[in-house]
Amino acid sequence: MRSRRLIALSWALVLVTLALGPTAPPARAALVDPSAKIDPALLALMQARPLSLLPVIVEMQPPASPFSAVANVDRANEALDLLRLNGTPVAGLALIDAAAGFANAAGIQAISLVPTVAYIHHDATVTPASEAAGTARAAALDPLPTASPLPLPTLPPLTPTPTPTPVPTLAPTPVPTAAPTPVPTPSPTPTPTPPTPIATPAPTPVPTPDPTAASTASPTPTTQPVPTPSPSATPSVTETTTASPDPGAAAAVYPREVNADQLRSQGTTGRGITVAVLDSGVAADPDLVTPASRILASVNFADQRSVADPGGHGTHVAGIIAGNGTRSAGEFVGIAPEANIVDVRVLSSTGSGRISSVVRGIEWVLAHRVAYNIRVINLSFGAPTPTSYRTDPMSAAVEIAWRRGLVVVAAAGNSGPGRDTVASPGIDPYVITVGAADDHGTVTPRDDTLAPFSSWGTADSNAKPDLLAPGRRIVSIRVQGSALDALFPDHVVVAHNGSTYLRLSGTSMATPVVSGAVALLLQAQPSLSPDQVKALVVGTTQPFGQDSGTALPDPAAGGTGLLDALAAVRAQASGGAGATGTLPGTTLGTHLANRGLRPADTFARSMFRVLYGSPLRWKDPTLGGLAWGSVSWDSIAWDSVAWDNYDWDSIAWDSVAWDNYNSASIAWDSIAWDSVAWDSIAWDSVAWDSIAWDSIAWDAFKFD
Repeated sequence: MRSRRLIALSWALVLVTLALGPTAPPARAALVDPSAKIDPALLALMQARPLSLLPVIVEMQPPASPFSAVANVDRANEALDLLRLNGTPVAGLALIDAAAGFANAAGIQAISLVPTVAYIHHDATVTPASEAAGTARAAALDPLPTASPLPLPTLPPLTPTPTPTPVPTLAPTPVPTAAPTPVPTPSPTPTPTPPTPIATPAPTPVPTPDPTAASTASPTPTTQPVPTPSPSATPSVTETTTASPDPGAAAAVYPREVNADQLRSQGTTGRGITVAVLDSGVAADPDLVTPASRILASVNFADQRSVADPGGHGTHVAGIIAGNGTRSAGEFVGIAPEANIVDVRVLSSTGSGRISSVVRGIEWVLAHRVAYNIRVINLSFGAPTPTSYRTDPMSAAVEIAWRRGLVVVAAAGNSGPGRDTVASPGIDPYVITVGAADDHGTVTPRDDTLAPFSSWGTADSNAKPDLLAPGRRIVSIRVQGSALDALFPDHVVVAHNGSTYLRLSGTSMATPVVSGAVALLLQAQPSLSPDQVKALVVGTTQPFGQDSGTALPDPAAGGTGLLDALAAVRAQASGGAGATGTLPGTTLGTHLANRGLRPADTFARSMFRVLYGSPLRWKDPTLGGLAWGSVSWDSIAWDSVAWDNYDWDSIAWDSVAWDNYNSASIAWDSIAWDSVAWDSIAWDSVAWDSIAWDSIAWDAFKFD
């Protein structure tokens, strides 16, 4: 009897602790080896180059209550302080409660010992998933960084919804670009500089620019006029260019193969839907700016540029999405020829960038998605993924964008045909990951095959890619004089009227085909959520390759099949009837995808204060012998000793039925992500990788 009373008293004390204990993030740092908080890829670099300054992203634990109005910014500032003490800070990444910078092995170890640090990621190199970058096999040494002024978390002015005014054909069309900033010579031992107040301009729509003053310490997007080419002007081919013979009608088969041409004939052209192209930039080509500019805004998170798209990759991608064929008299038209484009430059002129620049680009898109009606993000690039998506910061960033209503379409990568080669963020189970098919120049999909370079499979055994789209010998806008134009003079294609385009291959080219199809679907039904869009697009694919005589290396390598834009729109109109694809975890009757998936760890941590106080439903109501059905965020003392014996990852997030959580009930706009000085970071001074467009052994694979 006495022992029973003691047990009852013990349980009573536990309940009191749960009810009255302080609510704070879990103190996991004291329970694990600090090295467990360091990315394995980063650990390998630390061992190989202990004295080198390595690119890192320092992510902090979620904040304790009561939460301030700028909790995310507070976390980013804490990470910046740690980098300032132990390395070189670059900029805050409030979206994921983190900051980017550089530190050597000793500095990284010191940061990992701080209890409030959740994880230290490798700020890996991001490269395009096209033939210009798909053959890279060895990463170049990271150059030493240059210290840059740090931003202060200031609230940006409200940005009114732009109403672009039709621009005459011959009138110049201003495109905001980042002002060039001299980059100091890198030093082996850089001295961090203290934060400097920086003016934060609102994003400037292209048709009606509004230049703002900027601090001399850091560049801000400024408006610079860029001449709009005349629709009748035909760029001449340079002397070194070997133009292809007249391609004929078969050169532009990809819109017809995915049945986008049928939707276009019915008036579904993507009108009013904006796609954010995170890439190397978007040039003001007639196919995008005539009769009125559909490039609504242009911002730069990469190195300084003298032209809109020095690489030529981003413009090619944008043309696949929304080119209207003005220059070719309608011969080469994209998937959604009346969709709008927002140019978010995250790849440098050398053809590479960093994960942190992509996160910054996604932050900007989230902050301005309402002003420009951005519904889709196109990511035609990838970063190496030696570990799970759960520890990948880019996966967390795209999951946050997905939860806030943006459809994210990502490239699978060009490392095939081997297993488990999909790149980040295509490894994330939430996004739409696109592999490449070879249409062999015909409209029928019956002779299509999986492109030999198309990646498939992930370290988490997730079925990726989700679907295929044409990605070989894709003709789109040529940026004359760009890096890709100089690299592939034999890929220039001449239209019947003499205008020139460029032919490229890769999952980079397949991805915008799907992004354009999503724009068509959203024009037909603007109220669709990202989960509904994915269910429709991935669940209505068409079979391919019946007559090719070529088998897939694995059934998962082809996803659910080849994109069918017409079937997706029709399935939406008929409530899912007629769908032929099979998407695990999808109910086409209700148009829902992504059921029962576990979010990335960084997403879970960054959502802590949003979900705090909200009741959750648990998949296993008795997990760990506890009555989880009676537990709410308010009643849990997360740093209490009672929780030290439990693994936070396996309890708090693995068991939550995320598909039953109503994300619509969260006031996403109240989160302090929008309060960061998005455009004020000196990204021109970031030490970009030395991987260049022309530094890769292009002949290793025959893409074209």
